[in-house]
Amino acid sequence: MKFTCDKTALTEAVNIVQKAVATRSTLAVLEGILIKARDGKVILTGNDLEIGIEGIIGAEVLSEGKVVVNSNLFCTAVRKMTGETVVIETTASNTVSIKCGNSDIKLNGINGEEFPEIPKFETEFDLVLMQRELKDLIRHTIFAVGTSESKLILTGCLLEASGNNVNMVAVDGFRLALKKLSRQEESVSGIVTDVSIVIPSKTLKEINNIIGENDEKIIIRCSQKNVRFEFDNIIFTSRLLEGDYIDYKKIIPQEFKTKIKADLKSLIEAVDRASIIITSEVTKSPLTLNVANGVIKITCETSAGKVEETVPAEISGGEIEIGFNNRYLLEALRASEGEQIYIEFIGPINPCLITPEKGDSYKFIVLPVRLRSDS
Repeated sequence: MKFTCDKTALTEAVNIVQKAVATRSTLAVLEGILIKARDGKVILTGNDLEIGIEGIIGAEVLSEGKVVVNSNLFCTAVRKMTGETVVIETTASNTVSIKCGNSDIKLNGINGEEFPEIPKFETEFDLVLMQRELKDLIRHTIFAVGTSESKLILTGCLLEASGNNVNMVAVDGFRLALKKLSRQEESVSGIVTDVSIVIPSKTLKEINNIIGENDEKIIIRCSQKNVRFEFDNIIFTSRLLEGDYIDYKKIIPQEFKTKIKADLKSLIEAVDRASIIITSEVTKSPLTLNVANGVIKITCETSAGKVEETVPAEISGGEIEIGFNNRYLLEALRASEGEQIYIEFIGPINPCLITPEKGDSYKFIVLPVRLRSDS
């Protein structure tokens, strides 16, 4: 195999593909990148058996072939070379020669036939979004995804699509995050019914790190067990989580006794400041919100000290005192948008609902922490 390509394009592709390379594996081939040259292009592939990423770049292919090279060594070698054009050539013994500028680096490779193929599958339906739309869906929900392997289905986000509407949902047992997206055109093709899939959080986090805040399209091709994201000469393949996702609509409360409207920025800053004395996950105390007389009084007391903050609010309904895990509350607030938000309460041991001042583009639910005074 021998080809010539642009160093910048190669570096960018390697940086993306490397995200799917296994960091620790009993199989050396999984710690490598597959380099395949053919038909005037080079395909770089990483595959850790959970996700697979292919990056495609244009190249002058002088002879076709494929080889696997250690990901870290190859990435470092390409990044540190000076020059604009890279020439890569392999020998019969799978030695990889990388020439660029005044450098000639040789790395020991592995036969490309040993690299596991990324699953190929027939798609049942496609979803088409703009990259910024998918990024927005992920940002508003990923913080609430579950981490317990005993509830594997909750370690992913539910993606639903129906006509012009796309929702993403995350639930971890202590909170819920729902982001709604209304598009000008339908997103689903290839199937006539409403669709839903559960995408692993690892996949969404890596996709979020790769895609841009732009209007370029991303095509999401789905089967029963796998999903493939296609964008910007990148093909990102992942397994899906199988099973029935929780009926999240039943979790969302419909009636409340107290409703407040407050400035979002002020509330975030107050909760953040009140959290500074929480120095240990083991001995942490909850934040207490006391809603009365036109203010939200936020207090926290630990062995490190005591903090009290007040935030003005418009209050309707009765007074309430309620405790929260500071991180859960803060993450929900930081994912919120707009200058003002609504927070609705049922009682001191019931979940609260956070929504925007206008519309219903997101809904966040946070379960409270029992205070010592709670019966």
